[in-house]
Amino acid sequence: FDYKKFKKIADKSEQDTFDVASSLQKATEIKFKELITPYIKKYDYKNICITGGVSLNCVMAGKIYDWFPEIEQIYADPIPYDAGLTLGSARYLWHHVMDNPRIKWEDNSSPYLGAQYTPQDILNTLDKYKNKIIVEKVNDDFIVDKLIDKKIISVFNSRSESGRRALGNRSILADPRHKETKDIVNERVKHRQWFRPFAPSILREEVKNWFERDINSPYMSFAIPFKKEKIDEVPAVVHFDGSARLQTVTKNDNSWYYNLISLFNKKTGVPILLNTSFNDREPIVETPENAINCFLGTDIDYLYFSEHNLIIYRNDKN
Repeated sequence: FDYKKFKKIADKSEQDTFDVASSLQKATEIKFKELITPYIKKYDYKNICITGGVSLNCVMAGKIYDWFPEIEQIYADPIPYDAGLTLGSARYLWHHVMDNPRIKWEDNSSPYLGAQYTPQDILNTLDKYKNKIIVEKVNDDFIVDKLIDKKIISVFNSRSESGRRALGNRSILADPRHKETKDIVNERVKHRQWFRPFAPSILREEVKNWFERDINSPYMSFAIPFKKEKIDEVPAVVHFDGSARLQTVTKNDNSWYYNLISLFNKKTGVPILLNTSFNDREPIVETPENAINCFLGTDIDYLYFSEHNLIIYRNDKN
């Protein structure tokens, strides 16, 4: 693979960059399909697993359903890159070396594997910033009302997610019903390229009503087309081609996040929130201190420690 040759072409203009990226995407899809087709045809699989860095390619992963109508379910590992090797090694040792029985998960294997921070950890951290922030006790109903009021809210909830994608515990949330929300989040917080989409978190039971395929996507692994009649209802999370990289949320996976989206749905009729990772051109926040520093360094409206119903805002705001 001659990387320098393609970089030289891509550096000519933004359009050339897009053309090279599109071509590489197409080549990846062709090669991947070519590699797996013989096995699917030979063994008549109904369920497949994909892992490795290439399974982070949500556009390609979503197309597997189109290529092979006989496939009923696709499992994409939440940590399909080098960091996930530790989990794979542990599973191999547990099941194949120590001969322990397989585990049957209800819904999904939890991706929330980060450290647990105690109420005292949170309070100690907040005390360090007492001259810069105001802390109030609120509830989820307050949070939903602020989202409806077009506020951007960063969330720190329990253990952090393992993997590349925020899944509700270290997320920035916004109301997806307004086209301008995408630009607002980009300009005030994320500072990303204009063409990069934001993801929808959706109640699992509502997928069939909003998307062309009724699939599980708990780790935000698949880009699937919206139903055409739904696109205008959530323009902030629809990509230019009418698709989105959805995260399906169940009560068992993340009860707090499920209940928050349910409350938003009750008030708006939309079972979807815009969800992007809680960071600004740096790794996703992990500790309470990371969260406060990121909040203070951006133009996010509020920081919500949801486990403790504490909302944080700058002391210069009323």
